[in-house]
Amino acid sequence: RIKKPVVVDFIGYPPAARRIANIHFATGLQDTASIAVDLANSDYREAIFGTPQEDAPGPTGYLRGIFSGGTLAYEALLGLQSFVSPIYSNAPIYEYQRLTDVWESHEHTLVDMGEDEFTQGRLHPMMDNDLRLRRLAQEAADPEVSLIMMDVVLGTGAHDNPAAELGPAIMVVKESSRKQGRYLEILIIIVGTEEDSQAMLEQEEIFKAAGALVFRSTIDAVDYAVQRLAHESSTSSLGIELEEFKKPLSVINVGLEIFYDSMKSQDASVVQVDWRPPAGGNEKLMALLAKMK
Repeated sequence: RIKKPVVVDFIGYPPAARRIANIHFATGLQDTASIAVDLANSDYREAIFGTPQEDAPGPTGYLRGIFSGGTLAYEALLGLQSFVSPIYSNAPIYEYQRLTDVWESHEHTLVDMGEDEFTQGRLHPMMDNDLRLRRLAQEAADPEVSLIMMDVVLGTGAHDNPAAELGPAIMVVKESSRKQGRYLEILIIIVGTEEDSQAMLEQEEIFKAAGALVFRSTIDAVDYAVQRLAHESSTSSLGIELEEFKKPLSVINVGLEIFYDSMKSQDASVVQVDWRPPAGGNEKLMALLAKMK
């Protein structure tokens, strides 16, 4: 594992997560510089995620998401799919991610319980926690599960006090897992304001007292899940291992010879391809040549 923080900016590609272990992803050059300065001057990791939990054991199983609606489920799947593979859902982004049986999770799975198969003949799960409580118990009882992610939406049209039902259930499944010698983390994504009738801060305190980790945004919960799953390489796909960069390098350089000379000086296997723009780069001649095609 890398101990020094690294800031990466894939220009033109929006990162699905802000951090994996000590690798921080930026969305542009200014963001890259800002993160680098923060890392140099303060504990950036703690600023984002709170008190580090390095002493906690790493998860050794699968992630399960139990969502009350499609928006946050989609956002979570969009972020996780770049780092956790395979991953399945009843509301997939790609067809190969489709869950065969919506009532049974498989490996890493996110379930949108607001889909028609769960809401026919019953209230929406934002208002009725019954099915989610059953699914929570089902997923927590699976010995291969180590992370469970849930959303809680406050406001008009939502349950009057979701934490009053979900909090005790979380406490029960965590205690049951502990007695079995398993480490189970529950991540709660809470969406609302203190002006909502449910009182968001009170909801958060109930979930924290039950042993859940509370996040204000999906991307923060995804970031945390990814960096926790990174401890267990057998259940996550996190891109190219750093050892790959130690292998011999072969390069085909097209154009400027200074890059060829640089590779040669580093004992790389390199081939130079001499290339120049059409018409020597003369724009008028290039336009005429284009018309002749």
